[in-house]
Amino acid sequence: MDRRADFLTLFLQNRTELQAFIGSLLRDRHARDDVFQEVALILWNEFPRYDPARSFGAWARGIAANKVMQRWRQDTRTPAPFPPEAVQALLDAYERTEAAEAPHAEALRRCVEELPERSRRLLALRYEEGLKLGEIGRRLRATLDAVHKALSRLRERLQRCVERRLAAEG
Repeated sequence: MDRRADFLTLFLQNRTELQAFIGSLLRDRHARDDVFQEVALILWNEFPRYDPARSFGAWARGIAANKVMQRWRQDTRTPAPFPPEAVQALLDAYERTEAAEAPHAEALRRCVEELPERSRRLLALRYEEGLKLGEIGRRLRATLDAVHKALSRLRERLQRCVERRLAAEG
């Protein structure tokens, strides 16, 4: 995989969390969007210097925190809502959460890989494409009730699989 594809994969995996982090620091929707775009551009330009041994999410959040604090310093009309120590505490909290979720996410990924193709397709329609159950039913030529039951069974199956994997690992 080339560096552009590597960047795109990592960026898309972390996009929602990065937006949430920026949103936790900035109330104004336009400011959040502006900072997110600025951060995305910085991440793209600086990606050759990114250390893959480090968490991409942590790297991106650090850049976002610096960009947000820079914006606060430039806005002389209102004081910064948080001191730098509070921003650092938020970064640390995200880091701890990310570290705690890593084994669970890996177990889930492996469990999903073990599913039959049809089950993976159903999950992709619901959670990757974000389709509503009715639209999934139309695409798969299934009733709404059948889609609902299939997704419920898959979630239960994945939960049991993840619990087994985590118990086996430690």
